[in-house]
Amino acid sequence: MEVKAPGVVKLLGEHAVVYGKLALAVAIDVYAKVSVEQNGTSGIEIVLSDLGNRSMEFKEDELEELFVSFKARSSLKEYIEQNSAIWPAILPYATITSRLISQLHLKTGGLRLSINSEIPVRKGFASSAACSAAFTVALLNASKASVDDRTVIELARDGDRVIHQSEGAGAIDVSTSYYGGYVSYSNSTGARKEEIEAQIPLLLVDTGPKKSTAEMVGKVAELYKDDKANTESMLNELEKCSINGIRALKANDMVKLGSCMFEAHSVLSKLGVSSDGLDSFVGFAKQNGFYGAKLSGGGGGGGAIGLCKNPDKMAALASKSRFAASKIATTMIGARSFYLNKSGK
Repeated sequence: MEVKAPGVVKLLGEHAVVYGKLALAVAIDVYAKVSVEQNGTSGIEIVLSDLGNRSMEFKEDELEELFVSFKARSSLKEYIEQNSAIWPAILPYATITSRLISQLHLKTGGLRLSINSEIPVRKGFASSAACSAAFTVALLNASKASVDDRTVIELARDGDRVIHQSEGAGAIDVSTSYYGGYVSYSNSTGARKEEIEAQIPLLLVDTGPKKSTAEMVGKVAELYKDDKANTESMLNELEKCSINGIRALKANDMVKLGSCMFEAHSVLSKLGVSSDGLDSFVGFAKQNGFYGAKLSGGGGGGGAIGLCKNPDKMAALASKSRFAASKIATTMIGARSFYLNKSGK
């Protein structure tokens, strides 16, 4: 059995979403995959195929103790330090499993789950969220569990929380990777699957090394602390871009959507979360007739997206200008499509 979960690009609203504002993301057709098989033991084995097939095996009582530690955490950093005997790259998945065993009382013994991903890592395309979503659905399938969508997302978010050491991690990324298609999110509405079927012509661009999302979130937090009024105004501008962008997508208006993207990037740059490489690509996009372009995700380098009429042609042109660019398709297929026992919302 195999479960796939797509990568995610943030079309609009990143960073503003941390402060309760509306954001919009879409799933893209690069995937994290988790396969499940019997391992012939009473424990559960978690294998990271991309990292030399490194693995760890856990017994049920060990996972129950791990969940006690997770619930009692004063911080995620403290939780990780207390469980330093578990390889950090495996701890997120052990954490997800620990909640399944301790709160849902599922039996997961005798399983081997192997995780691999074709999504670029640390580029702003939600590789960690996709891995967490695929792992959670695979484990639920193997356990023959039936839980609602919100529970699946919350379970998968535990993995993303540990990876990013942030209690708020994964709200939009995990939801989008789980549902597929277009997902909006704010604190007031939660994750909402948008009824949008548009296949938008996107270019995915790697602008170089990326600073951590935690660092970029911290940078905005410092700005908010030092100049709350001005920062709040910029966050409201980002939310306005999200609202107008959703309207544009529903009307299939690529010109308007692109304008929202350019505007959002300008605001994100003012917030200090862009980079020379990101700004350079956005400048290139403006000069070459793109509908729009912006950073995607935490910023500080890494991934950018461009909306253009002819992505194949623009990818070739971008490559000549020393940008690592490729056409990417959006997808309506999320991890939920592979969940055998889904019980609805």
